[in-house]
Amino acid sequence: MGIARRLTSVTGGELESFVFRIVTTSSNQTYELPIADYGSNTPNFTVDWDDGSSNLIQSSSDVNKLHTFSAAGTYDISLNGTVPSFKVDNNSLYRGLYTAIISWGETSFRTLNFHGCTNLTSVPTTDFEGLSTIFNLDNFFRRTGITSLPSGLLDYMINVTSLVDSFSFMSISSIPSGFFDNCTQITSFNSTFNQCFSLSAIPSGLFDNNTNVTNFSSTFKSCTSIGSIPTGLFDNNTSVTTFFSVFRMPTTSNSLTGNAPELWTRNPVPLGLYAFRNATGLGNYASIPANWK
Repeated sequence: MGIARRLTSVTGGELESFVFRIVTTSSNQTYELPIADYGSNTPNFTVDWDDGSSNLIQSSSDVNKLHTFSAAGTYDISLNGTVPSFKVDNNSLYRGLYTAIISWGETSFRTLNFHGCTNLTSVPTTDFEGLSTIFNLDNFFRRTGITSLPSGLLDYMINVTSLVDSFSFMSISSIPSGFFDNCTQITSFNSTFNQCFSLSAIPSGLFDNNTNVTNFSSTFKSCTSIGSIPTGLFDNNTSVTTFFSVFRMPTTSNSLTGNAPELWTRNPVPLGLYAFRNATGLGNYASIPANWK
């Protein structure tokens, strides 16, 4: 799918709720909503706890963001209203509780992440329109249990500027074609797929529309199962100042073949320290500058 794909706006009527599932394992277990302000945007929503109770939340410090579930079980929690920031951020107290996202909803997210939710394995594969307000996706699915990225997930995220560690440490084997086509404002792909050991291929033209990018540091670092690097992968990314460790491998036991793009011939020369370190299977490895490998 291309940049010309029509971006449907959310229209009138009652807004859909953001719904996610947690599983508690003991009685009287407490859970805290990971909400925060985003700039001048503050939370203002109703939460249905799926245990017969609900609360109105009107600030990021509202005491009602903490809830105790009297019985162990599965709860589908619904948020309806404005939720500018929802960031798990690898919180060891609650990251293991999340198991599924049921509905993305329309809650005016500005940033969203489920970093560290290793038990999160299910996400919606359609209805992404409500994600159009997001600006920052750093750590989005980092180290989650999700094994497949839905095609079209980012199609409405035309405002996103940063994807630092968004899909790192995941057990994904592929990236949907055209995955970033509509994200034309992105400036950083720093560590976006870092240590995705099962990732076996990069779609051709993956970054063609991302002409504002300046940082590709560690984007595919330690992705040891990737085959060849697509020809012209970075041709349209002429503003990049750093490719530091972009394809750095932990050892020479990796699947990289074909040729490395000759990024070191650009003028001015971007930072490329360790960009192809240990990628000895590349056909032009011998001609790569020493500090790039």
